[in-house]
Formats: sequence, C-alpha cells, structure tokens
Amino acid sequence: MTTKEKFEILKDQDIHAKSDKARTILNADFERLAQEDPEGFEEAVITSMRRTLYDAKKLKVKEQMSEITEIVSMSYIAKTYFNKTKSWLSQRINELNVNGKPAQFTPEEIETLNAAFEDISKKIATFHISR
Repeated sequence: MTTKEKFEILKDQDIHAKSDKARTILNADFERLAQEDPEGFEEAVITSMRRTLYDAKKLKVKEQMSEITEIVSMSYIAKTYFNKTKSWLSQRINELNVNGKPAQFTPEEIETLNAAFEDISKKIATFHISR
C-alpha cells in the first residue's frame, strides 16, 4: 500500500473519529507515516489539499448560482448560450454523475455562463415597458 493510500485511509478515519482519544491515536499514526516516507507524505498532503480546494470551488459554483436559479430560467440559459438541455446544465450545476463521474463545467463553460449572466443582466437593465 502506498503512502498516499495510507494517508487517505487515515484521513477518512480522522473525519469519522468520534472522540478526542481516537484523534490523538490517529495523529500519532500520521506522524509515523510522515517519518516513514516524508516525500510521499508531503505529496499525499498536497494532493489532498488540492482536491479539497477543487471541491470547495465546485461547491462555490452551486452556492453562487442558488439565488439566480430562482430568478432566471435555466432552460433559457442552457438552450440560448450552450445549445444544450436544461438537464445538461442541471447536471453541471449539481455535479450529478454522468457516465460514472460527476459532471462539471469546463473553464470555457464557466466563461460562457458568466457571459450569459452578463448578457441577461444588460437585457433586463435596458428593458422598459412603454405606455
């Protein structure tokens, strides 16, 4: 078993630990693992941190969109700006599994989504009903 795999197991146990005593034991296990393979341990920590940051950024997309999805038609955005279905857009917003892995926006799709919101906001800002 690699250091990265051992680290992930310990991290999972730490997340689910129910007592301070269990966490103290796990901290000692982390220390031993770091001493056994300092480079592998460092790589495992960095990989874990990057994954956590990536997950946090993904969560931010859904959170950022929570209010706007109640105001603006997601069907309209999907069709007009992506030439896709509302389901396609929803899969990415909610990171639903598609072909066995979570669907997510590419950087280009995020740019398109931001441009869509900007375009819609301009349309709303200039809209006036005549009397």
